[in-house]
Amino acid sequence: MIALLLAGCVDDVTFIEGHFDGPAAVAVLHPETGGPFYEPVGFVANSRSGRIVPLDIKHGWLLADDRSAPFLEAQPIPTGADRILGEIAVFAPTTDEVSLFVADAANATLLSVDYIQGVAEDGSFITARPRLEGEVEFIDADGSGDAATLESFTLGTGYATTEEWVLEFDGTSWSVTGSRSGAQEYDARSLEPYLSDDGSLEFLIQGAATKGDRFEFVVDSGIEELDLGGVVEGLHMAPTQEWLYAAVTSLEDGTGRVAVLDPLTRTERGSLDLPEGARPHRFSSDLSGDLLYISDARSGAVYEVLVDAADPTASLIRVLEMPGPVVDVAYQADEDYEHLFVALAGDTVLHLWDLQADGWKDINTATPEVDGIELQTPVTGLATGLDPVLLVQEGPNGTRPRERVIAAATFEGVLTTVEARTGCLMVDEEGPNAVLDPDVPFDDEGDISTPTLEASGATGRSVQVNPCGGISRTQTWVLTYDGSLGAWVVEGGLAGVQENLVFEDERYVSDKGEISLLVRSGTLPSTNGDRFTFHVDSGVAEVNGDISGDGFVAGDEPRLEIPTRPVPFSYLAGPEAEAWAEVNRKVGVLWAQQNADTVLRVNLEANKIEVIWD
Repeated sequence: MIALLLAGCVDDVTFIEGHFDGPAAVAVLHPETGGPFYEPVGFVANSRSGRIVPLDIKHGWLLADDRSAPFLEAQPIPTGADRILGEIAVFAPTTDEVSLFVADAANATLLSVDYIQGVAEDGSFITARPRLEGEVEFIDADGSGDAATLESFTLGTGYATTEEWVLEFDGTSWSVTGSRSGAQEYDARSLEPYLSDDGSLEFLIQGAATKGDRFEFVVDSGIEELDLGGVVEGLHMAPTQEWLYAAVTSLEDGTGRVAVLDPLTRTERGSLDLPEGARPHRFSSDLSGDLLYISDARSGAVYEVLVDAADPTASLIRVLEMPGPVVDVAYQADEDYEHLFVALAGDTVLHLWDLQADGWKDINTATPEVDGIELQTPVTGLATGLDPVLLVQEGPNGTRPRERVIAAATFEGVLTTVEARTGCLMVDEEGPNAVLDPDVPFDDEGDISTPTLEASGATGRSVQVNPCGGISRTQTWVLTYDGSLGAWVVEGGLAGVQENLVFEDERYVSDKGEISLLVRSGTLPSTNGDRFTFHVDSGVAEVNGDISGDGFVAGDEPRLEIPTRPVPFSYLAGPEAEAWAEVNRKVGVLWAQQNADTVLRVNLEANKIEVIWD
C-alpha cells in the first residue's frame, strides 16, 4: 500500500496505487448494518481480474483485517481471473460475519462469497481460507502404469479460489488450467518448482508421465455459484438485510425479471410480478426498504414496489409511465417532499418525478414546458446521499441550509451533486453569475450611442443569472441592436439566438430563464450594430478530475474514463472547530472509473475528490 500526495497539484488528495483492474461496481457496508467494522467499508469488484478489493473508506486506505496492525492491508478476495465481475452487494447477518454477492457475466451466475466468518480473541478477522477438497488425483490416461505426484503443494491465501484444476502433460511440459482462472501463461515442468500466474498454486511435479496423463483436483474457498437463469445486471440488498433483489436478463430471449433471494440461505424465493416484457436494471429504495423503485432499461417505465416484508414476491407494484427506457433512478425524501430522480437512456436531462403530486416537477418555471435539469451528457448512474449536506449558498434568512442531495455521474466523467428538494445542481461559493457592471464591454457602432445596462443594487451586477444551478450554462452572451426592429437581439454561445427581444427600459428574461437584464436608453439613441458582450459562469460545483483547481485536467490528474454508478457512504468525522457546533458528518460517494482503474472518494458537500485508490 502506497499513500502519497501529488506535489504541485493538490494539497489534500491521497493516492493509493496499484490495486484495480477494471473496477466495475462498488458496495458499501456501514457498521450499523452489521459486520465487525467500526467504520464504513467499501468492496470493489474488478471486471478484469476477478478480484474483490476491500477499502477503509474513512481513513482512505486499503482495509486492514488485523486491528492490531492497521497498516497491513487485507488480501483481495479472489474469484478467478476468467470471471467478469459486475454488480456487487454486501450481506452482514451478524456483527461477526460478512458475505458478498457479486455478478459474474462470463458464466451468467451470481456468486455468493464468504469473507469474514468470525472475530478471533485478539480482534483479528477470521476470513475464508482456500482448501483442497478431497485429494489430488493422478490419471494415467493410457494405462501405461506411470505414476506422478505433486509435492510441496500450497494454496496461496488471497489468490486461490473455488474451481477445478487440470494439469495435462503434452510429452514435454504440463499445461495448467483452472475452470475459473483459465489457462495459465506458463506451463509446469517436472522437477521444477511451479507458481501459477497469480500465485494461487505452488507445487513440484515428481514421477513419470506420458502424453495425455493429467492431474485433477478441486479447490474450495467458500464461493458458491447461483444460477438465476441469466445475467445479473443489477443488485440491491434491502436495508434490513432480509432480502436480496437481482435484476436478471435471460440469455435466450432477452426477457428480464427481478429475482428475490434469501441472502442467509442463498436460495431464491421467486420473482417480483413485473409486466410482461420488462427489463429491470437498477434499484433505489427508501431507508426502511418498504418502498422500492426499479428502472426498466427497455420499456418506458419505472416500477414502484410497496414491499411485502414477509414475502416480497407478493408486493404491490405500480407502473410509472416514462417517455423512454430508464438508465437509473434515485429516491430521496424529507419531511415535506418525496422525489424520484429519473435518468432516461441517451438523454442529457435529469428528470424529477414528484411522488406526492404524482407527476413531473417543473424545475425551471421560467418556461411553459415542464423541465428537468440539463447535465449536458447522458447519465451513467445515480446515488442517493445518505444524510443532508450543508449548501454553499445562503438561504433567505442569511444562513446556509442543510438539504438532502443525490449524486449524478455522466459518461463525460463528471459527477454533479443535485439538491433533492429543488432539482437544481449544487453551486460553488460564487454561484451562477455574470461579470460586474463596469466590466461589460459596449461596442458602439455608427453614430455615438449611450445605452447602459442597469446594475442591481443588491448584487452590483448588471446581468442577473438564474440562481438554480444548471439552468444557466457557462457561455458568452451578445446583445446586438437591430435598428429595423427597434430592439436588441440576444444570442448565447450555447443557447443560440433568443426569440425574446430586448426592448429598452423593459426588464428582459431570456427564453429559458437563464439570464435577466435591463437596458436603459441613453441620451443618444442606440444605432444598428451596437453590442453588449458579457460572460456567464454557471457556478455549478462539479467533480471532473481537476483536483488542482486550475480549470483543466492535467496529465498527472485522474482521468475519469468509463465511470460507473456512484455508491453512497456516510460517517462521523469529528467535531467542527467551534465547541458548540454539531458533529461533522462526511457524506459522499465511492465512484469507480472502470477504464482508468481507479476508485474515488468524493465529498458531496465540498464537491471534491479526497482519496484516489489507483
